[in-house]
Amino acid sequence: MNLRPHHALCIQKFTGHGYDEKFTAHMTGTVKVLRDRPETPVELVSGCDDLCAACPNNIRGSCSTPEKVEATDAGVLSALSLSAGDVLPWDRLSERARREIFGTEKFPEICASCEWYNLCRDTDTNIL
Repeated sequence: MNLRPHHALCIQKFTGHGYDEKFTAHMTGTVKVLRDRPETPVELVSGCDDLCAACPNNIRGSCSTPEKVEATDAGVLSALSLSAGDVLPWDRLSERARREIFGTEKFPEICASCEWYNLCRDTDTNIL
């Protein structure tokens, strides 16, 4: 599975809310796959990923807010000492994000500019 680095956070805080019905259904399916198969290999990618396929902000293969998501991706990569192109199992990636980002000062530093931040801040992490 190809994921933008910041989606390692979004997936764990997902509560069934999304940009629209199509995106929410796609995200729900992705969460189920990762919950059922935590050993799924995840490649960290720059640019649109498997989740972005259903996102209304995906305009012909590019995000409509590239600077914001690129900064968020860079923050996650830095916090986890990873790089685009790295591949690791979902369970290791998600555990690392929980340990190194959630519950630390890095979480608001990385995510506060996101429109979903308040919901995520007030939501327990879904252990997948």
